[in-house]
Amino acid sequence: MDEVDRKILVELARDSRQPIYVIAKKIGVSRQTVAKRIERLKALGVEFTVRINPSMLGLNVRGYVMLRLDPRPEIRKKFEKKIEKLKQVVRLHYLLGPEDAILEVLAQNNEEISALVKKLHTFPGVRETETFLIHSTVKEENILNLLEAK
Repeated sequence: MDEVDRKILVELARDSRQPIYVIAKKIGVSRQTVAKRIERLKALGVEFTVRINPSMLGLNVRGYVMLRLDPRPEIRKKFEKKIEKLKQVVRLHYLLGPEDAILEVLAQNNEEISALVKKLHTFPGVRETETFLIHSTVKEENILNLLEAK
């Protein structure tokens, strides 16, 4: 990724609905260059998406569930298949450290989180869980900050 790609991504992060010719004018390249670069970025895995505040969907509780898991690969695969089916699980990350994995979860209320954790304990390989509910968020990831950090 070069400086032109980075500038295009910055503009798209600011407003992904702006026309290609506007982006081209802002960064000082042709409309065709921007269009070709966007297509190339898509082919490289850049995704354009909508960001929605979860509370707009009634998902008012966000939390993290730390897990200790059975280390055997075949058990972990079974665990992953079960996790894929849970609508409340936003992300699953495997960790290095005292915990094996962390789930980011969204739910309507604390009861839904509690039911989710109880369900997790029935999954293959789950040895222990520890749940943390988010009280408030001070900083949320902003891709624009990452792009402009260079």
